[in-house]
Amino acid sequence: MTNMSEPIQFLHLGLGAFHRAHQAVFIKQNIASISMRKSDVADSLTAQGNKYEVIARDASGETTTLVESIKESLFYPRDIARINEIAASPDLQAITLTVTEKAYKNDGPDGVPARLAHLLSERFKANAPGIAVVSCDNVPSNSKFLRELVLEVIAADGDSKLQEWVASNIRFPNSMIDRIVPAMTSAAITTEPFNQWVIEHDAIAPLFVGSGVEFVPDVKPYELAKIRLFNGVHSTLAYIGEVEGIEFVANAIVHPTIAPFIQALQEREMVPSIVETGGIDLVSYGATIRKRISNPTLRHRAHQIAMDGSQKMQQRIFDGANELASQGKSPSLHQAAIAIWIHFLATNSEIDDPLAHKLTPLAQISVPLEAVTQTLTLPEFTRKLDSGLFPAIAEDLEIIRSTSILELISNKIATL
Repeated sequence: MTNMSEPIQFLHLGLGAFHRAHQAVFIKQNIASISMRKSDVADSLTAQGNKYEVIARDASGETTTLVESIKESLFYPRDIARINEIAASPDLQAITLTVTEKAYKNDGPDGVPARLAHLLSERFKANAPGIAVVSCDNVPSNSKFLRELVLEVIAADGDSKLQEWVASNIRFPNSMIDRIVPAMTSAAITTEPFNQWVIEHDAIAPLFVGSGVEFVPDVKPYELAKIRLFNGVHSTLAYIGEVEGIEFVANAIVHPTIAPFIQALQEREMVPSIVETGGIDLVSYGATIRKRISNPTLRHRAHQIAMDGSQKMQQRIFDGANELASQGKSPSLHQAAIAIWIHFLATNSEIDDPLAHKLTPLAQISVPLEAVTQTLTLPEFTRKLDSGLFPAIAEDLEIIRSTSILELISNKIATL
């Protein structure tokens, strides 16, 4: 059961499977974890004493870890009094978040930035010391971007004293997280053995001694490598799988036509799109990613990964394509990935995306160049794709429509 007598050092927003398989495994101090959408996860965890198992599995076998770091499982806003109390406590050292890319916008009092601003205001009113706020979502410069959103909320409320206090006392170190965690189908969480968390140098580092968390001067090279070579590949595989009827990405990535396309996408385009590597061997990193995705024991569904593409493709694929174009290089394989996504939008009847109602009719426009132009210039996109790439994407879309995705990517590989 919940033990409110134990001091809480970490407050986490987003009580999903990923948090339970990642941050809660790394953190050895006490965590209070908040479910932001539904109460059932928090209630079921509370009922089992906030203890659960994480099963790390690959072809060589599995290991099981009992996780006991979560001491309280709460639901926002039902448990707001207790959440406010924790936020104001001098024992609290950090707030961490896994709320997905689509939460990083100011969309009213129920949005994540507004809720975080409220928690920080509770801390300010209690005259408690500053803490770290660490975003663990796949958003470029994630914590710094979150800082901007929170300060915008506070400024809109006209609270200049709180705004100054947050700007001066709350630290927002960027971070990069990496672990494959499919959607849960049982009480235990199944994941892969690999687990990585990289955080910018910050005063919370002593809390993680011996945990395996890496603290570095600049997270950006790790962030770009992960978002492009892993997340970009994951999304591309998901859209291929959804259209071609391949249920699991582990099967898609070893398909004889898809495998060489994915390797070429990584090595010929994604690697050179990252200018500052931070000493990371990106080719080896890409090979490791392909091996991890091919783990046959995880059964990670393409449908799950394909969710919210409008919030993901911009940083996962658009940014890399733009970087290559700015270097005077042809992002031919990125263009194919974008054409595949547009075809998915036009043909899939079960799209889970906040902009699906706008994107699907645009992607279904019969003239390929018009479909591409209208889809990719949607005003809601904050990261714009170079319009000079649109004609080539339209050509790829026309090939897909007249033949298939597999025909397109087979042709791409043949002409390399």
